[in-house]
Amino acid sequence: MTKTTKIEKKLWQFVCSVKLAVIIIIILAVACILGTLILQMRPPEDYVSRYGEGLAKLFSAIQFTDIFHSYWFAFLLVLLCVNLGCCTIKRWRNTVLQIGFLITHISIILTLIGCFIDLQFGEKGGVNVYEGKSVDYYLNRADYRKIPLDFQVYCDDFIIEKHPPKFRLVAFVKNKDLQKVIPVKVDKKINIPGSNYAVTVKDYYQDAEYRQEPINESNEPNNPAIYVQMLDSNHVTAEGWLLAKDRNWYNDSKRDLKVEYLWADNDEDYERLAKTVGKSANPKLDITIEGKNIHKSMPVEEGKSISIDGTDYVVEIKQLALDYANRASPLREQSLDNPAVSVEITGPQGVETRWTFSKYPDYWDKAHQAKYKDIKLTCSIPDDFSDAANRLKIVQNKGGKQTLSYLNDGNLISIIDWEIDKSYEIDETGLQMRIVKYFPSHSTKKEVVERSDNHEGHNHAPGEHAGTPAILVEIEGPRGRVADWMLANNPPKWYPDKNFALLYEQSGMVVKDYKSILRVVDGGKTVMTKTIEVNDPLKYKGYVFYQSSYDPEGEKYTGLQVTRNPGLAVVYSGFILLCVGVVFIFYVKPFLRRKLKKGQKVEDYYSDDEIAAEHIE
Repeated sequence: MTKTTKIEKKLWQFVCSVKLAVIIIIILAVACILGTLILQMRPPEDYVSRYGEGLAKLFSAIQFTDIFHSYWFAFLLVLLCVNLGCCTIKRWRNTVLQIGFLITHISIILTLIGCFIDLQFGEKGGVNVYEGKSVDYYLNRADYRKIPLDFQVYCDDFIIEKHPPKFRLVAFVKNKDLQKVIPVKVDKKINIPGSNYAVTVKDYYQDAEYRQEPINESNEPNNPAIYVQMLDSNHVTAEGWLLAKDRNWYNDSKRDLKVEYLWADNDEDYERLAKTVGKSANPKLDITIEGKNIHKSMPVEEGKSISIDGTDYVVEIKQLALDYANRASPLREQSLDNPAVSVEITGPQGVETRWTFSKYPDYWDKAHQAKYKDIKLTCSIPDDFSDAANRLKIVQNKGGKQTLSYLNDGNLISIIDWEIDKSYEIDETGLQMRIVKYFPSHSTKKEVVERSDNHEGHNHAPGEHAGTPAILVEIEGPRGRVADWMLANNPPKWYPDKNFALLYEQSGMVVKDYKSILRVVDGGKTVMTKTIEVNDPLKYKGYVFYQSSYDPEGEKYTGLQVTRNPGLAVVYSGFILLCVGVVFIFYVKPFLRRKLKKGQKVEDYYSDDEIAAEHIE
């Protein structure tokens, strides 16, 4: 035997070795454990913040940040396939009784090949689709790159099914750090264990609301207010209360108009308020760099940019929108419904564009993957902000002076005295204004009423409710009895000693199921429509679209998980063959053995080689 032949024989023995298979399987098991302990497919900054810069670089170099798609993991799978294949060839004897052995080994090899194909060539990602909109891409899970699709996926509708709401009454005793859920039963007194408090539900409304009635408490101008009507050809277009010390403004975006009610405590302030233009507080953007203790603020002016000292970031204001849904319209035509600011961030990884919302600071971050996660943006846009060209200032003071100032594009046009229940033309707008009421000390009278016209039968044990339920609770404690109405999901009701509180809140899961009606358009034609939900995806051209999430606030978009598994058919083939092999080994092979032992003609079942092999066993 030559030296080359000996080396080949040793190599063959090594590749066929059961020990090699055991070693590979142990390494794969350890790799799987590491894949669950170490963060997988996350941005580099996440590894630095969690493991430190040194370990983060090491994990990246040896592909521990994406173990299941690493080259060494794929190599182990290939090596295990080769080992199983060689073992199968070495131990195979051409007998009918070994068919099960052959099939099971081939099934395992096919399963491993399918896994290898999926890990190396499969794709996984996600995308959010708004109702009535479409996407022709998805974001790769590993690096959030846009992966194009050669077709479009429309979300025609998004449906959320909800459980009937249930509510609970929770009591809290502060000095004992005690919390207890109280059964809501009308006219049953419940003593709170370990305390000197007791609660009785005296009444119950299935669907209630607060009714508020404006009242005047005194003739002293403690909280001046006026009731204003805006008219167009004697038709009321808007009306409501303006409070000098609270909500003292009204914006009419369609007519480019802002109305303000201003109170002056003395003559000097009165002259200043009536004759000067005055400006609303300006919107502001706040920038925070996490981990570096950097905070910056800048006025929101389109085109204005700022460089963040100590970083490579440049932040530029791209657009201010008073109503995000109507952001394409001129600013003066937008009402102050959902204000937001568009920002462009330039840094080491390129340019990122974000919207930040004044009322919903986390909205954009929840719906999109940020490139620069250490940058947090918040914007503040005052409720009275307006860029209106026409401004009407209703000014009043203690001495009885009351004037109406009209300004256009920052210029004072006219000043006239105003009277109750008299109409005044507003130049350039085509509107009239009338002040209907004046309350020197405005207040509101609140009461809880049942929405339904039928007030009978409300005194019953609460079950599952529709609308906003309310309960009338009576609390007994060290300072006597107090009673008041509580509406569900409103702030807690505190007893006068501030040590005992009740909270009437919704409990249990609200969302029962969520579904999306998806439509696939390929080549300009609708090729399929399907309603998907959890575990019932849409499949098209090898891609699978799973229902994975939804918009928790506006409920206007659906979150889809997108996968493509080219090795799945190979894996399924392996599973089927495995079942066939197991059936053969446990049922067919014993049957053939019994036939052989009964002395039937062996020639009917086996060849000479098969008989010899059987006797050797």
